[in-house]
Amino acid sequence: MIRVRKSTNAPASLSTTKQYNGEDVYAQLMEDQHEKCYICERKLVTDYEIEHFKSENNYPELMQEWTNLFLACRYCNGKKSDSFDDNIYPLTADVEEEICQRIDFGKNKTVFTTSVTDVQHDNTVRMLNLFYNGKGGKKLRNLKEERFFNYAKQKVIGFMKIVNDYLVNPTENNRNVVTEELGIDKELLGFKYWIIRDYNLNEIFKDHIIWNK
Repeated sequence: MIRVRKSTNAPASLSTTKQYNGEDVYAQLMEDQHEKCYICERKLVTDYEIEHFKSENNYPELMQEWTNLFLACRYCNGKKSDSFDDNIYPLTADVEEEICQRIDFGKNKTVFTTSVTDVQHDNTVRMLNLFYNGKGGKKLRNLKEERFFNYAKQKVIGFMKIVNDYLVNPTENNRNVVTEELGIDKELLGFKYWIIRDYNLNEIFKDHIIWNK
């Protein structure tokens, strides 16, 4: 999960209809979010829905508010529902810096932590841990949660491999391979940021991890 940048111009259907899910809304969010779910950063093909940052149930007055609308995969939208209305706001928070996003391979689970002590950060960390680890970690994940976690794990392993290739043989070509995987349209940049940081490669790749700043 990373900071999101979106167009300041609201799609026309939000003011000309009573709907929040017009085709122009989908199209603009798809462009703004680089065709990724704003929570899990997986690529969206046909499995996408409009996600209300502040839920429809609890904040019906924000149903058509452009700044409250994001694109999410069906998994994340369904899991979030109206249970996490008080998260950090992805348009203003440097999510990838404020929330550590790692995988503990020994325990076969994701680890999300934050040094910021407030309700919003605590809620976001709790949400992400629930999405990836289920209610009780690897032994209690349901099938969807297990597949969701395994997808992220394999992507992270693949990125760690190309970073290790660069560390062993720091050629221009190997550096370019890492850089390519740090593009704003790539998946799981939040996890990748912390891999770059953990390997002390910030200075080398600093121009490629600014994303939506």
